[in-house]
Amino acid sequence: MLFVKSFPVAEGQDMALLGHDREAIARFASLLLTEIAATATDEQMSGFFLSIGKRLAASYPTGNVRELERLTQHANLVWQAFNWGHVRFDMDDEGIDIFHEDLPRSLEGDAQGLWSRAAPLILKGAYDAWFRQVGGGDRLSTSIQRREAGRVELRHGI
Repeated sequence: MLFVKSFPVAEGQDMALLGHDREAIARFASLLLTEIAATATDEQMSGFFLSIGKRLAASYPTGNVRELERLTQHANLVWQAFNWGHVRFDMDDEGIDIFHEDLPRSLEGDAQGLWSRAAPLILKGAYDAWFRQVGGGDRLSTSIQRREAGRVELRHGI
């Protein structure tokens, strides 16, 4: 197996401009967002990001979690790994309010602000899928109630 210790950089190119770890990943995600926005309709984009959220939840299944407190812990472990903030749930007789806070306000290189459109849809897909994993019925669904910089409020219920 070949390991490269250094990559050639154009003369005068500052290595700091290339980014590291999370910054580089965010920049790559921004490129993906830009390409999707350039080639998809709004409806296609919404469907795509909802599907990404569902796939994310499927790749981090809840297992035998049945209590809301344990689901909160599970979700927060996932969001911590992505550096996507944290969630708090409030349950009432008609459903569950979802308060997702400290979501990155933007991604490196996302000049069009596409992250602010994509992130709430990804969260909606993920939370809806997780609630279905823990036994939520088909009558219940997840909807976005409010979104603002770094914060998304959703509702899972009838």
